[in-house]
Amino acid sequence: MNKPKRYPKLPVRLDQPTTTEALTHDSPKLHHAFLVRKAPWPWRRAIGAGLCLFVPLLTATLAHRPLWGLLATIGGFTGIYTAAIPLRRLALKLAIVALGLSISLGLGTVSAGSPGTIAIVFAFVGGCATFLCGSLQVAPPGPFFFIMACAIGTGMLVEPTLAPERMGIALIGGTIAWIISMAIAWGLSLRQPHHQTEPAKHLMRRAPVQIAAARLRLAIHVRSPYMMAGIRMAVGICCAVLFAYALGNTRPYWVPIGCAATLIGTTVMGTIHRAMQRALGTTLGVFIAGAILSIHPSYIVLACIVFALQTVTELLIPRNYGLAVIFITPLALTITEIARVGMSVPALIHARFIDTLVGCGIGLVIRLLWWLPEK
Repeated sequence: MNKPKRYPKLPVRLDQPTTTEALTHDSPKLHHAFLVRKAPWPWRRAIGAGLCLFVPLLTATLAHRPLWGLLATIGGFTGIYTAAIPLRRLALKLAIVALGLSISLGLGTVSAGSPGTIAIVFAFVGGCATFLCGSLQVAPPGPFFFIMACAIGTGMLVEPTLAPERMGIALIGGTIAWIISMAIAWGLSLRQPHHQTEPAKHLMRRAPVQIAAARLRLAIHVRSPYMMAGIRMAVGICCAVLFAYALGNTRPYWVPIGCAATLIGTTVMGTIHRAMQRALGTTLGVFIAGAILSIHPSYIVLACIVFALQTVTELLIPRNYGLAVIFITPLALTITEIARVGMSVPALIHARFIDTLVGCGIGLVIRLLWWLPEK
C-alpha cells in the first residue's frame, strides 16, 4: 500500500518571540504584559537604527530641505530590519524593505482624499505586508512600518501628483539606511570568527531568492496561517478606516495604526497584551510628544531628538513592548505632525490619543472574533 505523501508542516509563528507572549513556557497570563524580560542591551543595533533616521534628516536640513528630511526618515526605518544573517541575504532584505517602504508611502499618497480608496489601499498594504513578513519570517517589527508608511502618506497634504517625489525621497532615505546598516554589519562580520558546518555551508550557497521563493510556495494556500493572518489584518485595517470616517474623523490614519499594532500579536493573549501595552504606552508617549511639539524645535535639534527616541526604542523592544511604545509614540507623532499647521498641540495630542485607543479596541475585537488556525 502506498503511503500518503507528507508535506512539510508550516511553522506558525509570524515573528520571533520578542514580546511578552513568549516570556514563559507556560500559558501566558494577562499580567505578563507588564513583565520586563532580562535581555542584553542591543547597543549596536539601537545606535545603528538611530543613525539611519538621524543622518538623512540632518543632511536634508543642512541642505535647507528639512521637509524632505522628514520624508527620508520613512525610508530610514529600513535600518530597524537589520538582522544577524549572512551579508548577502541582509543586503537583499534591506534593499527590498527600503523599496517596500517607499511604495507603501506612494500608495498612501495616491489614495488620500477618498475614504473608500484609503480603506482599500490601506487594507491591501497591511494584508500584503503581513503575509510577506510572516511567510518570509521577517523578524519584528514585521509589517508594522510598511503600514505606518502608508498611513503617513494618507495623512499628509492631499496631493496625489506628489507620490513619485515622495517615494523617491523615501527611497533615498532607505538607501542611506542601507549603507549605514551594511557598513555596521560588515564591520561586525570582520570581528567575528566564522565556524560553519557542511550543511550550513550548503544552505549559504543557495541564493536568497531561492530560499524566499520556496517559503512563499509553502505559504500561498488557503489553509496557511500566514495567508489567514494577512486577510485578518486587511479586514481589521479596512474596518478601522471606515469606522473612523463614520465617527467624523477626516484624517483617520492613526486609528488603523493602532489596530495594526494590536493585530500583530500572534495569539489571542498576545493580541490582548499588545492592546494593553499600546494603550498604556501611548498614554505616556503622547505627553512626551506634546512636550516636543510645543517647544517647536529646530530641525537640527529635531534630528537629535529623533535619534534619541529611536535608539531608546530599540533598546527597550527586547525587554517590553509597552515600554518601547512610550518612545515609539512621540517618534511617530514628531515625524508625521511636526510640519502640520492649523491644529493646536493639545488638540492634536488628544485626537491621536483617542485614535489610538479606538484602533486598539477595533483590533482587539477583530482578533477575538476571528478564528485563526494556530496548529
